[in-house]
Order: sequence, then C-alpha cells, then structure tokens
Amino acid sequence: MRKKRMSALLGLVLCAALLAVPAAGAEAEAEPAPPVSQAPLGPTLLDGTVKRMDNGALLVTEEDGDQVVVRYDEKTYVVDGTTGAAADMTGLKDGESVRMYVGPVMALSYPPQTGATVILRNLPKDAPAPTYQQVAAVDTVNESGIALTTREGKRMTVPFDAKTSPYLTKNIVTYRDLIPGTWFLAWSSGAEVTRAVLFAYDGLPFTDVEKSHWAYNDILAVTSRGLLRCDSTLAFRPGDALTRAELVKALYQLAGSPVVIQSIPGFEDVQDGGDYLNALTWAVGNKLVNGYSDNTFRPNEIVSRQQLAVFLYRWEQHRGGGFQGAWMFLLDYPDRDSVSEYAYEGVAWCVTNNVLSGRSDGTLAPGASVTRAAASAMLERYLTYQANARSSG
Repeated sequence: MRKKRMSALLGLVLCAALLAVPAAGAEAEAEPAPPVSQAPLGPTLLDGTVKRMDNGALLVTEEDGDQVVVRYDEKTYVVDGTTGAAADMTGLKDGESVRMYVGPVMALSYPPQTGATVILRNLPKDAPAPTYQQVAAVDTVNESGIALTTREGKRMTVPFDAKTSPYLTKNIVTYRDLIPGTWFLAWSSGAEVTRAVLFAYDGLPFTDVEKSHWAYNDILAVTSRGLLRCDSTLAFRPGDALTRAELVKALYQLAGSPVVIQSIPGFEDVQDGGDYLNALTWAVGNKLVNGYSDNTFRPNEIVSRQQLAVFLYRWEQHRGGGFQGAWMFLLDYPDRDSVSEYAYEGVAWCVTNNVLSGRSDGTLAPGASVTRAAASAMLERYLTYQANARSSG
C-alpha cells in the first residue's frame, strides 16, 4: 500500500508540473489580481525505524516492511518529539524509532529516495506523536485562543494557555502568531493542541497575493485575525467581491466571537446550516444586519462600498461610538448624491475617520462592489481607528 501511495505522490508531482495552468484572476479594485499559483504538495509522513547508511543517508523501515532512503541536511528541522526542543542527529542508533515528514519521493529508484523536512526523535511513549501542520485559515481568534483550519482541512484549536515556542530562536511567540502560511508541530489531545512549535516562514503565505500587491499588509492582517479567510491552498482571491455571508462573519470576528444566545433568524434562505449561520444569528440579534422584505438574507449577494461602511458604522455605534448629538458633514466627492439616504451617516463617519477613501478617479463610488482586497483595507483601517481611539481615550 505504501509503495502505491508513493507512486501516486510522484504522479501528482509530474501532473502538477505538466498540467498546471495559471488561473485568470478577477480584476481587483485598483489593479488586476495576479494569477493563482499552484500550492506546493504537502510533506508525506513516515513512521518507522532507522539505520545509518554508508553515504550518510538514513534507511527508514516502516511497520509494513517498506523501506525508504531519506537524506537530511542543515535545513532539516530536528525536534525532540516529547519536549519540543530543537535536537540534532547525535547519538542516533540503528533501530531507533522516528517520525519524519519528507518531500516528494523518487519512486523510480529502489528503495525510493526522498529528503526530510522534519525529523522527530525521542517520541512520546504514552501519548500520540506530534503532527506537522500548516495554517490555511484562521477561523476564530480571541482572548480564549485560536481556532484554525490546516491545509489538510483539519480543524484545530489552540487555547491561550497552550505551550507555544519557536524553533531554534528565543523569540516570544503565542497562539496569535499562528497566521496563514505558518508551519507548526502540534501535540494534541483530539482537536485541542496542548503544545505547539512554530517555524519561520519559508515564503509568502498566499498563493495569489504577491508582496507587491497594494493591499498585501491589510490582507495579511485581517487573515491573521480571522476576519477573512484563505482556502486550503492559501488562495485569498483578492479580486473577488465580498459577499454578505463573509461580511457577517467578519463583524462577528471583530466582536471577538461572543457566545450566541439569540434564536436562529427565520430567513428562508439561511436554513442550510452554512458556516456563517452563527455569525448571522449574532448580527441579527444585535441589530447590525437586516434581511430583505421577502424574508431573505441573500448570503451570496455582493456587498457594495456603502454597505460595508454602514455595517462597520453600526458596529461602531453598538460599541458606543459614532457621531454624537447633532452633526453635519458634506462629502467632498462629485458623486456624493449617489450615496443612499440610509447609508449617508455611515459613509460620512467612515470617510471622516479614514476608514473609507475615494477611488483613483476621485469618486467615492458608493454603489460599486467591494473586493476582498478593498474590504481588507477598510477592515484594517477600522481596526487602526479603534487602536488609536483606545490609546487617546
């Protein structure tokens, strides 16, 4: 079985090289989105015993008798599988049990050959060995900890009191450093992580957002807070339009993912148990979001720039902020008359506090759809406003 799996992995590598065609990105608000690159294949798990070879490589024998030649070098992470401390290969004895995460296997030779990314020694005797994971998306992050989804689709939670440490450095890290793209070793009990060792980035976290993108820092910030998500390939889709379902999830994360005590809203089109339902229940219960006259919420409907401004303003008012008393503000844009009456106060507040700005042609374009990149910028500007208000208050 294991030989078949390795052959299949090699086949995937060859197919990816021969058939991968960049996907055409949707047009972003300020520039075309770059093509989506293929996410690299994840490492393969090997459990077995080792024997040193004359050429310095390791011959790993798995439980089913299959053997693999594994090379390692100074770039290989060697970790104590019990304590999480950095280790080395000193004292390795023939027959020692190890866990390895390796790269693509060269199955044309026998035994197959590969290179090690992670080698775990001194494996726990009375507990599961740690697993090597990559954060694909942050689902929830608050004072209690973080819930995340790995590139393999596994849901994991890291509570605030879990032991977190960096590999080979003395930097201080916490669960909040588990941002999209981060590789880490997880010692877990079920889905809850009790210890995590974090590794430094080996590249950009996104497969479709270059560091030169105008909203790169904003996108990194909001995905790290769980306000917007990447998919399992670490694609963010910056040029796609924001939907109402994504918006209520972002508001819910802004609020710290509070416990929901309200009844599920009776909208006819949200009874399918979508992943936004908890957020929508909270948002409706706190009068932040309304449905339509036909008793629908329309979760996949695109959000406009003025709608996003209104929702952020409602949340700011819910927190006790916003315009106080009588106010008057004349928007200094040639298309200000196109701002809907219901949205004018929210748009004016967002413009006043640099949450919403005009477009490159000098217009406000309140009815235009807001891309996920532009939404990231607005959300990050709002968070900056909040931080400044706290420091000055």
